[in-house]
Amino acid sequence: MDVRIIVETTFENGMTRKRHLGRFSRPFRSTQPEGFGLLLEDAKSMLWQLQQAILLDQIEEISEASRVCPNCEKIRAIHDYRPRVLDTLFGRFQVKAPRIRRCACNAKSEVTQGGPLSPLARFFPDRSTPELQRLQAEFGARHSFRQAAHIMETFLPCAKQVNTSIRNRLGRAAREISDSENVESVVSSAAKNGAPVTVFLDGAHIRCRPEYQKRHLDVVVGKIESPHISRRFGLVQQAARSPSGQLRQDLRETGWDGESPVTVISDGEPALPNLVRGAVGGPVRHILDWWHVSMRVKHVENAVRGLLQAKNFPGIPVLFGRPAERLRWYLWHGKVRVTTTDLQWLMADCERLCKVDPEVRNAANRVQARCRELYTYLANNMDSLTDYGRRYRNGLPISSSRAEGCVDDIGNTRMGKRRRMRWSPKGAHRVAVVRAAVLDGRLTGPYRRAAA
Repeated sequence: MDVRIIVETTFENGMTRKRHLGRFSRPFRSTQPEGFGLLLEDAKSMLWQLQQAILLDQIEEISEASRVCPNCEKIRAIHDYRPRVLDTLFGRFQVKAPRIRRCACNAKSEVTQGGPLSPLARFFPDRSTPELQRLQAEFGARHSFRQAAHIMETFLPCAKQVNTSIRNRLGRAAREISDSENVESVVSSAAKNGAPVTVFLDGAHIRCRPEYQKRHLDVVVGKIESPHISRRFGLVQQAARSPSGQLRQDLRETGWDGESPVTVISDGEPALPNLVRGAVGGPVRHILDWWHVSMRVKHVENAVRGLLQAKNFPGIPVLFGRPAERLRWYLWHGKVRVTTTDLQWLMADCERLCKVDPEVRNAANRVQARCRELYTYLANNMDSLTDYGRRYRNGLPISSSRAEGCVDDIGNTRMGKRRRMRWSPKGAHRVAVVRAAVLDGRLTGPYRRAAA
């Protein structure tokens, strides 16, 4: 079996052109199992030739159309041809780009505008296609830069990929995303209706490069949810141009109108809700994550259980076991004052056991330490506690589990400790911004506008 591939191009003026791209044979008598269908090398070769044919015809058609003066509709002369190297997803090509002389129909404006026109420069200001730049940024956000280069070279007939080029393209994609988000966004009327917005916040810790004299970097990640849309985000506050401005634009993208209430759910780190307050420009409702509260209650329960199981325990078990069991119920229903009172009674009862058997004394000290930790945690976040049971019955979120998922998707998957990579604040910020855009499907936005 012989296969020939022919491409026929029809231009707008009606002219047609045929190009013979190549041929390959598949003799059935000597065909092996790996010889069925189109092989990867054959596909890469055919794609390279097809890209060349389409690219040359497009450049020719655009050059001919650009010679017509938009003012007087006269045909302008070609000044010269310049060789240009265009980098595309399916190969790197050297083409002859024409430069067109300006028309003399408006001499005054022509003098101020400069020299000859280059039609190709408007479409390829970076000598590369937007699709290639998008794929390099996306692969760089999903894999290490060297692995991204290897994947692209394996499956695509593109030119040799360098890890530094992919890193630079990812940095540029992050800047373009930030610049595009600084422009006032257009939100649909269905989404922009003053609906409440919930922000889930958490922090990821990644290894820092040694020249910055710190062991870890803090990457703020999270998710913004409204009744109509959700949006992930990630940033490093030391490297972001304006952390509050970036978060404010993310809020507007989800339909926040600047006046509707904003609820923040976090683990109690004060810097996280303060970031949202700076973005909103006013007070927000902060709710403490129920999981972190429950785990601290669990520590008290375990410590009390160990005290009751201690040998020679002289106290009455119900005086210790029942208050510890009721802590979770009280906090779930928003009875914070009763919870703190029970904690104080537990600490006072343990104080009386510190003069008996050493084993009992050690167990009582552990109960006191756990009760003191929970009491301090509740006192520092008294305004952030709420009636979790009522919110749960009304279908409202009570946990920052969505932000925990963003920690895995944005931070640990790409920049986790198991990858044995160290990051600068700027590099980590760029990767976090691009990876959040990749996960949400927002990466194609700036490139689509650039190609339009």
